[in-house]
Amino acid sequence: MYRAILLLLVLSGCATLTETQCRAPAEGWESLGEYDSIQGDQPWIEAYAEYCHRYDAEVDQPGYMKGWETGHAEFNRRVNTN
Repeated sequence: MYRAILLLLVLSGCATLTETQCRAPAEGWESLGEYDSIQGDQPWIEAYAEYCHRYDAEVDQPGYMKGWETGHAEFNRRVNTN
């Protein structure tokens, strides 16, 4: 469920996270990292951490970066096959 919430957030173009989204479990952060990198974005973990700080919530940086690295590999594969 958190994965869907985070994905909808990104797809909607919204730059903010709710408290629930900031407190998402590891798989939610991993999915968000993967989505960000597949889109060709740099890691947004610092911006997310700054925003979630207002809720005294810590982002799952290892989970996000794990997902980002997975997505980045997929992004590179797609770019290099065209």
